[in-house]
Amino acid sequence: MVLPTSYLNFKAVGLEPQQLPAGRSGVGVVRAYADFSGRGQLDLFTASLTYDPQRPIQNATPSRLEFWRKQVDGSFERDVVMLSSAQGCIHPRRAIVADFNADQRPDVFLACHGYDADPYPGERNLVVLSQPNGRYEVKVASADVGFFHSASAADLNGDGLPDVVVTNSSDPAVVYALINKGNGVFERESRARFPASLREKGLYTVELLDVNEDGRLDVLVGGHEWGGTTTTLLINPGDNQFAQVTPITLPAVAGEGVVLDFAVAGTGASRSLWALRTSGGDGTFYQSRTIQKITWPGLVSTTPLLQRNAQWFAWLIPAMVNGRAVMTSEDASVGVSVPQ
Repeated sequence: MVLPTSYLNFKAVGLEPQQLPAGRSGVGVVRAYADFSGRGQLDLFTASLTYDPQRPIQNATPSRLEFWRKQVDGSFERDVVMLSSAQGCIHPRRAIVADFNADQRPDVFLACHGYDADPYPGERNLVVLSQPNGRYEVKVASADVGFFHSASAADLNGDGLPDVVVTNSSDPAVVYALINKGNGVFERESRARFPASLREKGLYTVELLDVNEDGRLDVLVGGHEWGGTTTTLLINPGDNQFAQVTPITLPAVAGEGVVLDFAVAGTGASRSLWALRTSGGDGTFYQSRTIQKITWPGLVSTTPLLQRNAQWFAWLIPAMVNGRAVMTSEDASVGVSVPQ
């Protein structure tokens, strides 16, 4: 079964830290999990970088896309049939799962930002779309070219199709919606759905999730706090239109000014927001791993994990590990786990 939002399809499907295939762990690989093979298992999708941004742009080569079937022993075996093309965008940054073509099968939207060095030309996002023959086809998601760093999917306009909110740092709006037209085609929304206060800010992370447990999807956005951007929560007024919503500023963490990912855990009085961070604002950049816990609705901030001079990681999940509720990475090689 495919859940209605990309957040739920990643962080509410029972995912635990995974022993990933050789060469498919770490931050150079974008990953997504779903029952892609239809066998009732959480299979794996990967988009692996093949280029070096230290080399000239003309040497940049497309990422490699792969599906991996989950095995009984917990390992993954590459599927060489399911995908019609292994060629991805130059630099995928996030993969999100939703049923974008309404066939009750999981699809993947790839947020792509292209060559990660001057002149930062940007590129188009991709969608990996299920086909009637059981395979997947790689398509350009929309005509937009940009430095897309994050994405989150949910039905914003009530037509039953999951739309996608993206962050595009090369566009003045920065955060905007791509409306799903069906069959993997997305069109930029003409109406401003988000507050003008988000424009021209260093925002690179977005998530649609229900923070206050009222059954409506709220918006969390974050990015480079060291550059003057605030990490912001927008509470849904009831119609998925956030343009007039007063933003709630979430607490910063000194020196840990790059916000990478969000999650929520607990319920009622134990409800908390979680932010995954790395360094920025203290003279270093992407040189730490920090997990921040923020109580809801009190917004009291603590940092149960702050490791300087440590390899950053990209995604944070709530999970049950050895009978304990923890916040951890879906990549077991990261080796990070803190109690909820």
